[in-house]
Amino acid sequence: MAPVRPHIQVLSPRTWGEFGNYLAATRFSRVLGGVVDAEVTLLEAEPILPWIGEAGAEIRAISLESPDATVRNARYMALMARLQERFPEGFEAHPTPAQEAAIEPLTEHLRATAPDVVVGTKGFVARLCAAAVRLAGSRTRVVSHVTNPGLLHLPLHRSRYPDLTLVGFPHAKDHLVATAGCDPERVRTVGPLVAQHDLRDFMTSESVTSDTGPWGDDLGPDRPRVLVFSNRGGDTYPELIRRLARRHPDIDLVFVGYGDPELARRAASDAARAGVTHWRFHSVLAQAEYFDYIQRASRSRYGLLISKAGPNTTLEAAYFGIPVLMLESGLPMEQWVPGLIHQEGLGRACGTPDELFGTVDEWLGRPAAIEVHKKAALSFAEAVLDQDAVAERIGAAVRPLLEAP
Repeated sequence: MAPVRPHIQVLSPRTWGEFGNYLAATRFSRVLGGVVDAEVTLLEAEPILPWIGEAGAEIRAISLESPDATVRNARYMALMARLQERFPEGFEAHPTPAQEAAIEPLTEHLRATAPDVVVGTKGFVARLCAAAVRLAGSRTRVVSHVTNPGLLHLPLHRSRYPDLTLVGFPHAKDHLVATAGCDPERVRTVGPLVAQHDLRDFMTSESVTSDTGPWGDDLGPDRPRVLVFSNRGGDTYPELIRRLARRHPDIDLVFVGYGDPELARRAASDAARAGVTHWRFHSVLAQAEYFDYIQRASRSRYGLLISKAGPNTTLEAAYFGIPVLMLESGLPMEQWVPGLIHQEGLGRACGTPDELFGTVDEWLGRPAAIEVHKKAALSFAEAVLDQDAVAERIGAAVRPLLEAP
């Protein structure tokens, strides 16, 4: 009889951070399945603990409905404080009856399925798993996979109790050891993962706006190619489209208003009224469309991605050698991203919409400024985003948990 393979569960909230966190968990699960001899299963956290989905819905409302970055930050921090008060530092070791009741479905899930390892792709989820494993009396090992080092600045996502914590950058390990009292031997720096082709699970719908005319290579290699990803951007990105249509109508542009067909249609109408009909507008991209746009932009000397300053988008763009022009979101876990962008020369992160508008005018008026950042992005990708090396380090960190008695 063949030996039973170890079982690893990756538990991820899908509603926290739009699809970014679950996308990171998808990527991590596929990488992990390729470097350890184990069955790896990715699960959404919300069906097990529905109140996590309620918090995710509140995060989405905060992101979409806050009038500015300052208000968005305050509302988000208030939610984090409420959750931290409910699950304070150290609760993993000595949960109260109320805390036991809150995580009882997770405790029962882990008792029933008994995975050898459970991975939480938010620090908070890993904390819940650590407490649930203790209550279940199981031998499951707990791993915290830090998909965004900015989250470690929030006490809710820090813990010394997981058997292993994986971080992408050395500064994240230093911060976690200093603030949470973690054993440095149980925190491993593995490097950042980027989504690459795992976006196929998320970019699966047809375009909402029909496209006409060629894009990218068909119009010449020196024509600037701009990708605009509007994710929780409010009115900033539609205004950007109107400005670009008036001032730079000859560029190539693709606009994606994630999950908002009406926004995509409105942006397309604004461009058409300005006489621009060769741009493309979507609310969700099909996989082939997404990678076609990314590859064409990456081949351009003047390819440019405009979006909010999220870590996944920034690293994804750098991996493909596309400079970024970002608008700071006001969310506390993304405050480190502008520093990365500026330190590595990946582009520019802007604090206000007016700064964003001024910078895009400047760069499109002098496209050589974009090319400088492209060279920096390619160098950063070569030095930091070697995905084979990251995968090897993840495997080396997790295998001992499977081999230990």
